[in-house]
Amino acid sequence: MKKLALIGGGSVRTYYFIESLLKFYKKMEIGQVAVMDNDPEKLRYFGGIARYLAQREESGLEVRLTTEAVEAVRDADYVVTTIRVGQDEARTQDERIALDMGLIGQETTGAGGFSYALRTIPVMWEYMRLVKEYARPGALVFNFTNPSGLVTQALYNAGYNNIIGICDNATGIKIDIARALQVNASDLTVKVYGLNHLSWAGRVELGGRDILPTLLGNESFLESFHSLPYFDPDLVRRLGEIPNGYLYYFYHRDRALKNLLAAKESRGEFICRNNREMMEALREQDMETQPQLCLDIYRGYMHRREGSYMNIELGGKPDSRLPLDIKSLGIGHLPENRTVTEIYEGYAGVVFNYIDSMNCDKGMDLAVSVPNREAIPGMETEDVVEVTCRVGRGGAVPMKFEEAEIKKSNLLLMQTVKRYEKLTVEAVARKSRDAAVEALTVHPLVQDYSLAVKLVEAYCELNRPWIGEWK
Repeated sequence: MKKLALIGGGSVRTYYFIESLLKFYKKMEIGQVAVMDNDPEKLRYFGGIARYLAQREESGLEVRLTTEAVEAVRDADYVVTTIRVGQDEARTQDERIALDMGLIGQETTGAGGFSYALRTIPVMWEYMRLVKEYARPGALVFNFTNPSGLVTQALYNAGYNNIIGICDNATGIKIDIARALQVNASDLTVKVYGLNHLSWAGRVELGGRDILPTLLGNESFLESFHSLPYFDPDLVRRLGEIPNGYLYYFYHRDRALKNLLAAKESRGEFICRNNREMMEALREQDMETQPQLCLDIYRGYMHRREGSYMNIELGGKPDSRLPLDIKSLGIGHLPENRTVTEIYEGYAGVVFNYIDSMNCDKGMDLAVSVPNREAIPGMETEDVVEVTCRVGRGGAVPMKFEEAEIKKSNLLLMQTVKRYEKLTVEAVARKSRDAAVEALTVHPLVQDYSLAVKLVEAYCELNRPWIGEWK
């Protein structure tokens, strides 16, 4: 049986990961999960709740908790990284510093993501060194640590080619279309291209036919599907593609910023408060003797968290999406919903689908972050891009796109953000304020030298405990 290591297992999402794994671990021949975090208290509660679930189900899956990274990755076949350096408190400051300067501080696409990357990349380099030294030869690493695309780029630049950047956002488009049409996800091929949190689905094939124009021509689809309600319908029609939800910050920047500035607290501040209150409630219980009560408390706070997603950025608008009327979509004959061969369980589902498709040579198509090679014309060979790949025994092979499939405006945005990412990696590697200032100056959500200088000064001071002094 194989071993999987979860680095950052003190995360509130560890329970969901183990819950998903329990459904599929036998198929993937995984017998042991090492859940590691350097915060003993969070590991005890969030890792403990996950371990309790495995024990309650009498699954036979061994879930071990540890604060030692070497112990976790030793002899591991698979490693999943989901760390948060600086924890919730640093995230709130990442976002607030930018907001106080009149900028979007979002933790992945905004200026806050830059700060997050400064303190995260060096830690991830160290974890990858340990994986190389102690894990099994050829161990595969799935990176879910944000900002995922930027961090994955930094790891590839450092010479680690055994890593796959994962995100449940791009993959979710395919699963949600399948659910809307009530077909099996394996009946669909969704061609995604771009960068992490900056991607577009430009083609949706069903039975060899592109049905995306038909879908986007339907008003109820524009009003109800996935993250499309974030965007003005005319914008989506002009694009002729399904934009990643995080592109809201680029296409509707002023609207998003206005809503963020008007809110009583940022998304990060809400998450920090919610997690703090959850921990206070959990501390009143004994994890060893009252695990079910701890699980119930956890579920209550997570329900509150999930119900607030994008609420601040959208101005507090209630979710008014209604179920789609399949007949109104005009797709014609739909294949019967056969036995499910792909799963969607958040980011865990991306990991499990990848492992299953690789082990069984299924050729499943998954949107993941890998080096471009020759997939997207106009992007460089070693640029880490988020693109639909065929996953088989040899790993992920990116689908190739024709030049005509990539809109020029989208390509320009991708190239600009990739330039920002590369400069950020250079800044971290050299501890260079000059490279950092240039990175933020070209970032589309900053694009101001004076503000970039102020941001770099503030973020270097904030992150001093993790990054030391920069030149």
